Amino acid sequence: MGGELMLSRLAESLFWLGRFVERAEGIAISLEVQHTTSLESDIYNPGWMPVLNAVGQLSDFSELYKFVNSDNVIEYLVFSPENSNSILECINRARENARGVRDLISRESWEILNVTYHEMKNFNMDTVRSEGPDKLFRFIRERSYLFEGAAEITMFRGKGYHFMRAGKYIERADQIARILDVKYHIPLPRVEDVGNPLDIYQWKTLLDSTSSYEAYLQHYNIKIDPLQIVELLILNRNLPRSLVFCLDRMLQSIKEISPSKEKLFSNKTEQRVARLYHNIAYTNVEEIFYSGLHEYLTNFINELLQIGKEINHTYFGYV
Repeated sequence: MGGELMLSRLAESLFWLGRFVERAEGIAISLEVQHTTSLESDIYNPGWMPVLNAVGQLSDFSELYKFVNSDNVIEYLVFSPENSNSILECINRARENARGVRDLISRESWEILNVTYHEMKNFNMDTVRSEGPDKLFRFIRERSYLFEGAAEITMFRGKGYHFMRAGKYIERADQIARILDVKYHIPLPRVEDVGNPLDIYQWKTLLDSTSSYEAYLQHYNIKIDPLQIVELLILNRNLPRSLVFCLDRMLQSIKEISPSKEKLFSNKTEQRVARLYHNIAYTNVEEIFYSGLHEYLTNFINELLQIGKEINHTYFGYV
């Protein structure tokens, strides 16, 4: 029994290590894109509220701040001790989880995360106000890329690796779905603005927020089209940030974790992930829009929440 409990604790640490690193990166990208947008044009700038909505933090933010502006949003999402999902807190918790599983991750992965934790002390709201936030956002992105790269080329492909990988992809899928849903609900000034430069600029910003703009141009090689963007971010199997890609990798790792590999979908976690994956893999963008994009994404996000609960129950011992 003691060994099983220890395994559950280690597995949970690895799963959340993957989630926290991915979460910090995703928030940094969204903030960086919004900061750039705010400098480029007031006309095309939807404001900072969509960033809070995309990370599910608007209501908590509103309890602490009266105004939704750049300083307040950056402070809350990056540094605030009141925000358990701030970038700083994600890095702290990722390092804590990594420290508890040092024997299960590579030395290079640990060193990158540890250095990131210590170098974050060089940043605060005073430096952001005096020097601008670009250096901070770039630092977080680059450290996340370094960690992911090191993990991919140095970690042993055992269950520990797959728990961390499952955490990374469930977090990424949740982020992409929320960003896409938020953009779909950013109001345009007039109905006739649909398809005009303002609308197109906002869709291009969404691609930037998901690090998918260059991929879109390579795949479609046409002007920005909302239908094609939704198809890319949900259904394209070659895009690492598409929902189907994330679910495919998550399912691969969940199968590797399973103690009964010879059985097909041997527990509720595997069954739920497989069902969600196949729901995406065997649909098309026309069907998604016909049923309603918002409804589709809401159901997807709710399913991810249920998958998280099943993982807690199946592998970490939560009732």
